[in-house]
Amino acid sequence: MVPRLIEFFGLLRKNGVRLSTAETLDALRAVEVVGIADPEALRGALVASLVKRTADEEVFDELFDLYFFRQGDFAARAAGSGAPLIEELRSRGFTEEEIEALLAVLADEAARMSPTARMGLGLRRGHVEALIRLAGVQVDLGRLVNPLQIGFFTQQLVDRLQFRQAESELAALQARLARTLGPGRAEELAGILSANLGRLRSAVRRFVADEFERRNVEFVQQWRGQMLAEKPFSQMSEEELARLRDEVARLCRKLRQMASLRRKVERRGRLDARRTIRRSLRTGGVPFELKHRRRRVDRPRLVVLCDISDSVRNVSRFMLQFAYTLQDQFAQVRSFVFVSDLGETTDLFREHEIDRAITLAYGGAVINVYANSNFGHAFVMFRRRFNDAVTTKTTVIVIGDGRNNYHPPEAWALADVRARAKRVLWLNPEPPLSWAFGDSAMRDYEPHCDRVEVVNNLSSLKRVVDSLIV
Repeated sequence: MVPRLIEFFGLLRKNGVRLSTAETLDALRAVEVVGIADPEALRGALVASLVKRTADEEVFDELFDLYFFRQGDFAARAAGSGAPLIEELRSRGFTEEEIEALLAVLADEAARMSPTARMGLGLRRGHVEALIRLAGVQVDLGRLVNPLQIGFFTQQLVDRLQFRQAESELAALQARLARTLGPGRAEELAGILSANLGRLRSAVRRFVADEFERRNVEFVQQWRGQMLAEKPFSQMSEEELARLRDEVARLCRKLRQMASLRRKVERRGRLDARRTIRRSLRTGGVPFELKHRRRRVDRPRLVVLCDISDSVRNVSRFMLQFAYTLQDQFAQVRSFVFVSDLGETTDLFREHEIDRAITLAYGGAVINVYANSNFGHAFVMFRRRFNDAVTTKTTVIVIGDGRNNYHPPEAWALADVRARAKRVLWLNPEPPLSWAFGDSAMRDYEPHCDRVEVVNNLSSLKRVVDSLIV
């Protein structure tokens, strides 16, 4: 037993556990007292004699299990812990007898391998932090301040964890197992181990990327915001759409603050020279006190007409959210949705929270959302039923792609709205090159708009909404 213990002490030293000669002699005496019949008693005696640092406990536990457990016991422990290797072997048709025999061989081989190669075997579930501790690697990520450095620091960590050595060890293991398992099974096992090592390498990169995000939270948020701002609505995932709602709310708060500052400046008005001169007569003609003409600030009115057909649903959803959030910047906000028919959603915004209101609008609470788009019919309905909503102080925003399913465009109705309004803005998610093709009626509507903007991401939406406060 003494030679086996001495070999175990050598494995501990090889894996970074510092042992003195006195400590190994103490461990031999402790084993002599407790014996080797009870594995837990043996473990306790060796831990008390050899382990001085918390960081060494994980190394000791892993090597002890590999080196001292009997073959059947180790296989049972590995199966009970859900070892990735066992799950993969079962999925490839290995029998339980083959798996148990293979685990017994791998346990003996693994005890002599490097930490990276051992984790690549998949005998136990592990993660990169555990591998770094087992390998005794010192990682300094304090200089990781740019996402372009993630690849460089990943390669540094891969080199320190000795992945190339691990690949060589696993290749040599395949050659040794070919005599026991046969060439076919050994090659199949080699493929599994190679895939395990590849996943471990990917996990190292994720670890470095996560560390960068934890250390540079403000930079990551700004960078994600820029990426999100330029990505088209139509290509966003559900997770990105959820993040976009937060960006929209944050942008609305910023625009509200900007509008408040502008109104404070405007409230003073222009310099009133006549009143200033008259006031200066009290001080011998020296104008100590300036007088301004008071200006009454008229907050504009806003009317939003949103096409909520499937083709522009994401754009109109976020524009409605802007209208809802910015309603305190306008004297009056009235919102309408349409597909073929047109209905007002102002009361929904007044009575419900934004998410609930938009959900009701898209759920058919106001109009039939399953009809085919008909912009001309919607404009005629608006002119007939809601013409009084538009005054010379009203900004009208139309949101839609202008695809009219070959119905009459009824552009005269939009022209009549423009004649009554302060301005008409059209937000279209499609580029101008597509306006003259297919069922698009944008070329008919464009002359009756003050501006037509392509809005298909957060940046373009921000640019348009910011212009509403000017």
